[in-house]
Amino acid sequence: MATYTTIGICNHALVLCGASPITALTDDSANARSLNAIYENARKGFLTECRWSFSTTRSTLATNSTTNLFPWTFDEEGYVYNRPGTTGSCLRIWDMSDINAIWREEGEYLISDTTGLGARWTWDNSEVGLWRPKAITAFMDKLCSDICYMIINSVTKAEAFLKKYEGVSLPSAMAENSQTGMQQEVIDDAWEKAKFGQGGNPARSYS
Repeated sequence: MATYTTIGICNHALVLCGASPITALTDDSANARSLNAIYENARKGFLTECRWSFSTTRSTLATNSTTNLFPWTFDEEGYVYNRPGTTGSCLRIWDMSDINAIWREEGEYLISDTTGLGARWTWDNSEVGLWRPKAITAFMDKLCSDICYMIINSVTKAEAFLKKYEGVSLPSAMAENSQTGMQQEVIDDAWEKAKFGQGGNPARSYS
């Protein structure tokens, strides 16, 4: 199995763009400076594109202990939770442990009508060696689209890589990701109760 590294991915992207490779993102070269400027934002943006299996986790939410954290909330909102993970590690929240919970994000907090919630969320997985191969390929196309104009001054190439990313490599990686593990089956009463707006059995997960 291939072992991926940050510098390896960056150099692959540079070669695809027709540019010279680097030894580190901190090199004193135009190529390194360009990649260093966009790499973190590009990686974080890519991780929020999909509920990637290699970057998804879940945790019980901690209730915020500050009294009267907000001057007002909506009538049904009685609970304020801290955003999961350490500061900046939670990139996107997907769902809650209670499928009937009403919740929303506000700054670094989650406000809900339900107590005892847990969340499933995307964490900032910078260890690219843990990523899946097709996700790596898609991310390299994303990097290429970001750096082509900066490094080789080619709008045409940048647009071509973006088109490939959005139309080919990202959908392919998302399709591979969706096939990981045992496939979910529809619960018997899901369709019937959904018809009447009852959402099925609240004790069961439909995700």
